[in-house]
Amino acid sequence: MGELVAVSREDGTGCFYAIDPATNDLVGNVIPSDVHRGKWRASVIDPVRGVGFVCVTGTLEALVEHSQVGTDTFSCVNDALRAISRHRMV
Repeated sequence: MGELVAVSREDGTGCFYAIDPATNDLVGNVIPSDVHRGKWRASVIDPVRGVGFVCVTGTLEALVEHSQVGTDTFSCVNDALRAISRHRMV
């Protein structure tokens, strides 16, 4: 599993696909927060459950089913990509 790259979805949302360039697999999305300007959410594709969001509480991270408090804490796209990489399923 290599380092992920962000590819603009080019749909006007400001979202990015998280792609593994070694396999061209889509492993998640980086989504701008609709609550905190300048923050990002990291979603991870789970082949069984669908999409999970990386939720940060203190120093811990966990996947949750819905965007919620703690899922919009990443300060840049690259931070969100690293979180996706830590929790990726595919």
